[in-house]
Amino acid sequence: MRLSVKNFIARHGLDTLPGILKIKLLTYYQAIVAGSNKLMDICLYWICNPPQDTKKRYRALLLAISVVCIVDYCAISVLDDKNLFDIYPSLPALDTRKTIDIFVADIDAKSILKEERKVLLPQDDEGKVNRLLKLVAEGSEFENTRAIAPVDIILRHIWFYDTTCIIDCELSTIEGHVPSIADSFKAFTKALEQTICHNVKGVTRVEVLEHGIYGKNLW
Repeated sequence: MRLSVKNFIARHGLDTLPGILKIKLLTYYQAIVAGSNKLMDICLYWICNPPQDTKKRYRALLLAISVVCIVDYCAISVLDDKNLFDIYPSLPALDTRKTIDIFVADIDAKSILKEERKVLLPQDDEGKVNRLLKLVAEGSEFENTRAIAPVDIILRHIWFYDTTCIIDCELSTIEGHVPSIADSFKAFTKALEQTICHNVKGVTRVEVLEHGIYGKNLW
């Protein structure tokens, strides 16, 4: 493939540029075109007229073919407005998720299940508690325990006092028929406390409030 100044002008619409800028661009591009085409001619001459010596002939052929392929690739990249290094695949994203233990209440609200999860946790403690709260509320990944926390919990604020984590939250509107499981909130808070104490350093106790009211069942 030979680089053409005429094709470059037509493709990139250089006719609309100011005169001085257009001249500079064309001069620069003409130098590249002249050098590339000259190199291409030399390589083609080596291919068609290799040296008599066998070793030199193979070296010249290999070098000429390599240069022709590189020049062709560069020309295609310029004409298609693509980066020369787009042939390399992008680096895979590093998996920064951590494997942690999550505790969830069983469907009978009498026992606590321990599950291993691979999740992305924030660096700050408040973000960790928020994420862990959602995981425990979603229930088990292997059993249908969603009825333990039958409503969406909206987090309002989180405080840390000494070794106690205080979570103030509210509930979204309950729509339709929601099955009632005895002691489900008690089992949920127990599972939440175990999860937070296990994954947040320095916390040994968890209290759940509703609009700042202590000791009230959320459902």
